[in-house]
Amino acid sequence: MVGGEKQSLSPKEIIHHKFGVKASYRIEQVHVSSQSTCLYRCHLQLPDFSVVSNVFKRKKDAELSAAELALEKLGIHPQGDDDDDDDITVEQAWDDIVERIKYIFSDEFLSSDHHPLGSHLRGTLLRDGERRGSLPLSVIAAFDAKINSRCKVINPSVDKDPILAMSYVLKAAAKLSDYIVASPHVAALRRKNPYPPAVVEALATHGESIKVEAVYIQCATSGEEVVDPITLDISSGRYYLDIIAEKLGLKDSSQLIISRTFGKTPSGYECRVYSAIPKLNPSDKSSKAYGKRPVDDEEDQSSRFKNPWNAKASSACGQDIHGDAIVAALGYSWRSNDLEHDDVTLKSFYRICCGMSPNGIYKFSRQALIAATLPFSFTTKSSWRGPLPKEMLSIFCRQQQLAEPVFTISTSPVKPLSETLRSLKKLKDSESNDSNNQCVNEYAGSDDSFNHYNSKDEEELPVLESGYKCGVKILSKSLQDLVLDCSPRNFYEKESYAIQNAALKALTWFGSLFDHLDADPEQPRCYTKGHMNWMFTRNIMIKGKFPSSKRYEEAAYDESKTMDMDRKPKRVQTIPNGSLVSISYSVCVEVEADFWGRSGKCLRELIESNEEIEFEVGVGSMNPHLESVVTQMSVGQYACFVTNMPAEGLVLADANDTARTRSLLSKLAAGLEYSVHLLGVKGPTEKRVESVFFKPPLWKQRVGYAVKLIKESSASTLVEFGCGSGSLLESLLEVPTSLQTIVGVDISQKALDRAAKMLDSKLNKGACNLKTIRLYDGSILEFDSRLHGIDIATCLEVIEHMEEDEAFQFGKTVLTLFRPKLLIVSTPNYEYNKILHKSSLYHSKDRSMSQRSKFRSHDHKFEWTRAQFSHWASKLAKSHNYSVEFSGVGGSGDVDPGFASQIAVFKQKSFTEVKKVSMQPYKLIWEWTRAEGDNKN
Repeated sequence: MVGGEKQSLSPKEIIHHKFGVKASYRIEQVHVSSQSTCLYRCHLQLPDFSVVSNVFKRKKDAELSAAELALEKLGIHPQGDDDDDDDITVEQAWDDIVERIKYIFSDEFLSSDHHPLGSHLRGTLLRDGERRGSLPLSVIAAFDAKINSRCKVINPSVDKDPILAMSYVLKAAAKLSDYIVASPHVAALRRKNPYPPAVVEALATHGESIKVEAVYIQCATSGEEVVDPITLDISSGRYYLDIIAEKLGLKDSSQLIISRTFGKTPSGYECRVYSAIPKLNPSDKSSKAYGKRPVDDEEDQSSRFKNPWNAKASSACGQDIHGDAIVAALGYSWRSNDLEHDDVTLKSFYRICCGMSPNGIYKFSRQALIAATLPFSFTTKSSWRGPLPKEMLSIFCRQQQLAEPVFTISTSPVKPLSETLRSLKKLKDSESNDSNNQCVNEYAGSDDSFNHYNSKDEEELPVLESGYKCGVKILSKSLQDLVLDCSPRNFYEKESYAIQNAALKALTWFGSLFDHLDADPEQPRCYTKGHMNWMFTRNIMIKGKFPSSKRYEEAAYDESKTMDMDRKPKRVQTIPNGSLVSISYSVCVEVEADFWGRSGKCLRELIESNEEIEFEVGVGSMNPHLESVVTQMSVGQYACFVTNMPAEGLVLADANDTARTRSLLSKLAAGLEYSVHLLGVKGPTEKRVESVFFKPPLWKQRVGYAVKLIKESSASTLVEFGCGSGSLLESLLEVPTSLQTIVGVDISQKALDRAAKMLDSKLNKGACNLKTIRLYDGSILEFDSRLHGIDIATCLEVIEHMEEDEAFQFGKTVLTLFRPKLLIVSTPNYEYNKILHKSSLYHSKDRSMSQRSKFRSHDHKFEWTRAQFSHWASKLAKSHNYSVEFSGVGGSGDVDPGFASQIAVFKQKSFTEVKKVSMQPYKLIWEWTRAEGDNKN
């Protein structure tokens, strides 16, 4: 502690003081295949809750982030010292600022090591004349945490208005007239009496001169700002802020305003925006000058200043910037008195700007700035690629100085089933009419992808009969004002789906507020059939294979497969929505050769390429130009096409050679040229296809059928073979039965982990009538003697994932060795697929796609007709002294093609004693037992 100054506590220190050894940090190493470096995520467990940080390159950054998240959840806001600012009055805050200013200009503070503000003060002492030791108000406001926190007590809006904080510093300094020289005409403070020569001489240092790359944003009075690279030549004998001020045409750094930190360079240095303190228009005579405007003042602030508003600089740092600005990454830190710095290139600047928006966050996560776009719908976790929407929303809120989002879950019915079926029929009728004037409903799938963009279609889309609905609220961090209250009307079958879609809606809303630096202005966000058919300005060539000896652009266009805007052929989508598509692609900037006064090849510069990237069709996760072409291709085909040029900043953020690319863009750029290779396609998930036809979903009907039989029985033990994520087990926790013990068996560790997590969550929420629940990791083709003689066994939609001979082996193992009194087996009815294939999710004129879609899932090894299933089940029952009855769910068993999901119920005719063989190949991975009067894990 120096000079009686209170030492601030870090977030980790506050956690330690509050919880001690009860706070547990666990570091998780995150492997990202596309990156060579390892990333880290921190799990912080506290007595009442836990938090998980985002991923960072350094372990300590992950721990710090977790501690900060925990403090936010606890409502603790560290403010630079041990005192709680909530208990400080405005008068006390003013007194603290006065005392702090006096301490800053003391001999003790000047001699203290490693305080950034002290380094700035030493830098000002390098000057000559009256300006020597004159510390800019903007520096005090920006770099002293205590003064900044006390200014927030006086007015929380100082976070967004640095001029306001400067005015408070000046006002407080006026109370120190015997000690501090303060003038409203010079935005700086200095000591009235000079520092002792001995103190100044002891601090004299002469570091090396450095050159730092920065970005100059020239503010145009009309039109878009001009962004150019500059070099800051920081000589050893000068204060670096004076050099930045001179670059802006200012006398010295006292005329500078300094933004808060934002973004990071590739080396991890934070950036700031430096600009001139804006001058008021002569017509503005108000007393609100110099930042003293009230928080609720809604007048156009830009009209009050002579300097025009700088949109690019303001968007980057989140504060209003007027006039020209410089973006640089240099300054003093707590680590050293030396000036730390890193280059801010055009590329790094545009990448920072792009990464500040929701769309940009998603683009960077996919490492596809040009090709990827923020999806408009979350369907399933297994189909989603990149960070989940909830995680992205938290990242965005932290970047924008907003509080963590608050999600609210509710459950209730939406429509009666009859009305839902009428809506479904109306939807099918509208699809068959093929109207070109309506938004493409099939593109939305079953998850309300387009409702946010086209409210006209919202009532026509089928919705769940009941489920989960989620709202999200976001508040400002300092003022706690409501920023967004997003309450989507749609219900989802899972709570997690509702949360993720609510987060995605919020991200989309925030994305609409940005100036579309990261968006293609030619791309529509609500795609009509007209858009999808005629969006291109150039021909599209699709060929089976480009010759390896020639570049693809030299090949002749295949006229039979070329789409031309003048001819306006009909667009044919061969890959259904909901499919997972894998492609490789490259994107180049193309400039017409005629511009250079010569004929021949166009000039191209590679901007982006990806050897393999996977995305879900129909949710907008790829830009519509690219997705539209890919969905017309067959596996193995290549395509070449040209689109309009997106925003220049997005191209420069992605370019390898920024200077050359910028030079090409300054010419007559023809557009972006794509080369695409379709590597593979996985059809839509079985669950998604079924959800279009069945309400409630078919999987819920299967579980409901099994639960009904279980409730009617007097069974006390149950085993679910192939339990997956535990849908049936979850249902058994919610209904009263005679069961005492339930067991889940699966070979997928991931599925068992999800089941364990779900069971933990359910058991923590309420009482359970069961005594024991176990999860085993093992193959259902193997016998485990611990499960011999169970009352009921179920195997719902599992056998089709085996080979057919394994399905026969499973039946024999269960009925011979496990010997359940009742066995329930379900499997898809292959004959029903002809009805499911009428869905737009399956519609395809591509033979290869039709072959892939003959089963309901690409993971199915077989699917049986009713006759095949009856033969399998009847033979097993006869061989093992069981009777069997057939039923099903989805459709009707009285008319062709029967039930969508066929079910066989085996009943043991009489108990036959079988010699028990002790075998325990299954591995117990999770267990819960109910103690007397309590539930415990």
